[in-house]
Amino acid sequence: MGKETFSRTTYSKSYAKFASKDGPATSKAEQTAHKTGKLNPLVDPQGFGVIRRSLLRLEQLPNKLWEVTVGSPLPIETRVDTTGSMGHNVDIALRVLPNAFEQISEVTPGYDQQVATGIFGDVQDRFVLCRPQFEMVAEKIVEQLTLMVPERAGGDADEDPHYGLFGAAYLVAAYINRIGLKRYDFTASDASARDRLDESQLIRIFGPDVFAKVAENGHQMRADDLPTTADVVQDLLKRAHAFFLQVGDNSETTRFWTRIYGRERVVILPSTELMPQVQATIIGLTEGTLDLKDVPAFLKKHNVQLGDAEKIARSVANIPIGAQAALPNFSKRPKKGDLFREKTDLWPVDPQELGKAKPHKAKPGDKKTEWL
Repeated sequence: MGKETFSRTTYSKSYAKFASKDGPATSKAEQTAHKTGKLNPLVDPQGFGVIRRSLLRLEQLPNKLWEVTVGSPLPIETRVDTTGSMGHNVDIALRVLPNAFEQISEVTPGYDQQVATGIFGDVQDRFVLCRPQFEMVAEKIVEQLTLMVPERAGGDADEDPHYGLFGAAYLVAAYINRIGLKRYDFTASDASARDRLDESQLIRIFGPDVFAKVAENGHQMRADDLPTTADVVQDLLKRAHAFFLQVGDNSETTRFWTRIYGRERVVILPSTELMPQVQATIIGLTEGTLDLKDVPAFLKKHNVQLGDAEKIARSVANIPIGAQAALPNFSKRPKKGDLFREKTDLWPVDPQELGKAKPHKAKPGDKKTEWL
């Protein structure tokens, strides 16, 4: 998997392999979870050590150097509402997944797109949060999405995405942050949230070691002095370009999330079917690969109707354009083919340090070691 990237062919095969044949794509996972009372570890926030990691993909060459196989990792975490009228969002996310990968890749040349798309509900639900790993290939992402367990019930009242935001702020370890750049984070919903976290819910969702894991990941926090939702988002913004994608035009929802994120980070999402186009537009503007004047043509190219395109263009006009490109190490980020002395090093070897030595050429029988 060291060099593999997303493809529509693999996506189609994976969908046929993992998605339920009758009803929603997650039907089998929902039945299993409701019988066992547990989520599959691949989407359980407590699974696989709790902390979600995004790392360089490297391959060891026979000369013992490590070569970047795809590019700098670009983690993109998304959590979508699946309560009430939003209960069909996993099926939509699956359906538009190829579009998402292709459109985001179009505006992020040189990156290794790494995706973690999860769902959230309410604290009264059996499962408040489904949170997968960061993955790069269709088979893994499709499998994770089909293992989600949406509630498909409840009203459109205050909901609990702030537990997913907590995970994004304190339980992600990403190479891109180590080199001074930021990842991307999106929350999509049509409702407000609550201002406070609850210790018992954090333990229920992330496990009894949640505060130890937060500390292991470099953050200080006391169970008796938890951050507010606004505090969580401010901490997240130190490490991520984070946005709230609002479905619908509920003014109360807009006021709440504007207070939490700021006006420049609340973006209209006319329909969750258009998630790929909206996310790609935001990322392209933030990376500096799209200009505001390019947005209408970009959206038209990707089949957004004129009315929706105008709404999206107006909504993204005030986001922090070029924010990623303005960071000091943006032009220094590793690219495909760069060489590292050790797989845990922060930066590639300076080409001048390699001198005039000829690069190693692989021979038949040479063994390579892959690392992520």
